[in-house]
Amino acid sequence: MFTHNTRKTGNGTQRSAVTRVAAFGAAAALGSGLALAAPLAASADTANSASAQGQFLSGSIAGTNLSRVAALGPATASNNGTQSTQVSRDPLAVSALNQTLINQPSGVQLNLGQIVDLGALSQYAQAGKDGTSMAASGAVNNDGGIGAGQVGDNSSGSASVDLDSLLDSRFAKVLSDMDLKASAVAAQANAKQATASGRYSLSGLTLDFTSPAISGLDSKVNSALAPVTAQLASLDGSNGELAGSVNKAVTGISPALGILGTKATVNANVNADVKAAVEPLLTGTYSSDGVTMNLQTGAVSVDLATLLGGKLNSEPAGTQVLSDAVVNQVLNNVTRSVASLADQVKNKVSNALGNAKVNVDVALDQSTPQTPVPSKVCTPAASGGLLGGVVGGLLCNTTTKALPALQTNLGVHVHGTVSQIVSGHAPQATANVKLLGQPVSINTNNIVSGLGKTLNSHLLGSTSAVSQLGDSLDTKLVDPAATALTGSNASVGTALKSALSVTLNNQAKNADGTFTETALRVQAAPALSATGDLATINLASATVGPNVSRVVAPGSPTDPGAPGAPGGSTTVSAPSGSGGSGGSGGANSAVSPASFSNLAFTGVGIATLVAVILALLAAGAYLVREGYRRNSRRQIL
Repeated sequence: MFTHNTRKTGNGTQRSAVTRVAAFGAAAALGSGLALAAPLAASADTANSASAQGQFLSGSIAGTNLSRVAALGPATASNNGTQSTQVSRDPLAVSALNQTLINQPSGVQLNLGQIVDLGALSQYAQAGKDGTSMAASGAVNNDGGIGAGQVGDNSSGSASVDLDSLLDSRFAKVLSDMDLKASAVAAQANAKQATASGRYSLSGLTLDFTSPAISGLDSKVNSALAPVTAQLASLDGSNGELAGSVNKAVTGISPALGILGTKATVNANVNADVKAAVEPLLTGTYSSDGVTMNLQTGAVSVDLATLLGGKLNSEPAGTQVLSDAVVNQVLNNVTRSVASLADQVKNKVSNALGNAKVNVDVALDQSTPQTPVPSKVCTPAASGGLLGGVVGGLLCNTTTKALPALQTNLGVHVHGTVSQIVSGHAPQATANVKLLGQPVSINTNNIVSGLGKTLNSHLLGSTSAVSQLGDSLDTKLVDPAATALTGSNASVGTALKSALSVTLNNQAKNADGTFTETALRVQAAPALSATGDLATINLASATVGPNVSRVVAPGSPTDPGAPGAPGGSTTVSAPSGSGGSGGSGGANSAVSPASFSNLAFTGVGIATLVAVILALLAAGAYLVREGYRRNSRRQIL
C-alpha cells in the first residue's frame, strides 16, 4: 500500500509538476500571444477610432467665432473603436439666429439674423467602430444623405447671406440689398480610416443686389427727354418755328403776305407724346445670359448656375464663384442692357417723332382801303349871279369818290407726319392767295419744303432733339451706371472682385488629421469689410476623420462615400434570396456587422488568435510527450 501510495503520490507529484510546466508553457505562450495582441489591439483602436461633425453655419464675423456660439453648435459623434455606431442629429436651433448678437469693435451690436437667414436644415454625424465616419449638414435626409428641396422632415435647406452688411460703407452709394441665396445647400464627408471624400449639392444659387445707379429709370429717362419736349414746344404756336417757316415762304412772294404781326389765325403744332412712347420700356425687366434686372427698382438677379455653364454641382474643389470672368459677364450684361435701353429709348422717340402728326393751318383775311379819288362836279349857275366858283355860268364843287377796299386773303393748310413732310411730301398741302384783290399763284412745294427743313433741324437731324436725347441718356443713365458698375473705386465690380470671395466645394485636410467638406464659403476682405477683419461665413460643412491622409474624388473606386461602401451615405441591401445580410448575395450584399461581433468585442485580431492556438497546441504536445516518457520509465521500474 505504501509503495503503491508512494508511487501514486509520486505520480501525482510528477503529474502536478508536468501540469505546472505545461500550464506555465501554455500561459507563457498565451501570454506572449496576448502580449502581441495588446499592441495590435491598441493600434487597431487608434486606427479604428472615428469622429464626425456636421455643422451648417460656422466662420467668423466681427471677430466672433461662430463655432463658439452655443446655439449654432454642430452635430458631433465619436467612436473609440469598441463602441456601437454613434449618431448625432440636428442640434442646430435656427431660431436662435435672431437672438444672437455680435459685438463689433465700434460698440455696435449686430444681429446675426440680419446677416444670415436660414431655412429648414439638418446636421448629422455618424462614427463607426471600424474607423468609418460620415457627416453632413444642410439639405440632408435623416440618415445624412444629401437631398434637395423637400428633404426628410425638412422643407428646403435654404440659406441667404446679406453680403452688403459685410462691406465697408464706401459701397453704400452703389450697392444695397446684396444677398447670396441658395434654395438648397448641402455637404457630406465620408472617411474610412486614412481615405476620405467629400461631396456637395447646391441649387438655386443666385446673387441679388440693388444699385441706385441703375434705378429710377422713369425719372432718368423723363429727364433725358427734356431736350425733345423743348424742341417740340419751340415748333408750336402762332409765333413758333412752323409758323415762321410758312411766313418765310409767303413773304417771299410779297411782304404784304407776312402773317407774323398781323391778325392772321395760325394753328401750327406737332402732335407727339414721346413719354407715352417710351413708357413700355420703363416698366419691364431685362434678361441676358442669366442676369435679370429691373431698371426701375435697380434690382439685379444673377443665376450663378447659368454663368458657371450649368455645372454648379460638378465644379473642382475651391472653385471661385465670383471669378473675374463671371463678374465681368455680370457687369457687361447689366451695362449692355442699360446701353441697349438707351438705344431703344432713342429709337422709340425717333419713331414717335417721325410718325407724329403735323398740323399747319394759316388763315388771313385782310381788307386794305383805297384812297378816295377827287373830282369836280359843275352845275349851271343861277342867272345874274356873280358868285365865286362860277365859271362860264357853271357852278363847280370838288368832291371825292370812295373806292372799294382791296381784299388780301391767305389760306395755307398742310397736314401729314413729320417723316412725310421732311421727305417733301404732305398728303394734304394747299395754299390760296389773293393779294389786294388779285389772285396770286403760290407753289405749295416751297411751303412743304420749308416746313420739312424746320422739322428735320429741330427733331431728327444731327443736331436735333434726337441727337440731344442720345447725349442726355448717356449723361443721365448710361455713364452713371457704367461708373457705378465698373468704376475703379467703390463700384459694384470692385465689391465683387476685390471685397468678396464666394467659393464652392471647399475641401481641406486639417492639422488634426480630419477632412472637411464645405459647400459654400463667403469671405469679405479685411481692407474692404465693414469691421476691418476677415469676415468668413461657411455654409454646410462636414468633417470626418481623424486619420485622413488621402482625399479621393466622389465616385472613385476607393471612395468611402460610394453607395454600399463602409461609411457610405447609401445603404445597399442584400439581393433578394441571398439569405439576408449574412448570406452570400454577391458583391452588392450588405454584410451585417454582427457577423464579426465576437472578434470585434474581444479586441483580439486574427494574428493574435492564431498565436494563442499555436501556443495551446504546443502545450498539448508537450504534455502528451512527457506523459508517454514517464509511463515508459514506470514500466521499466
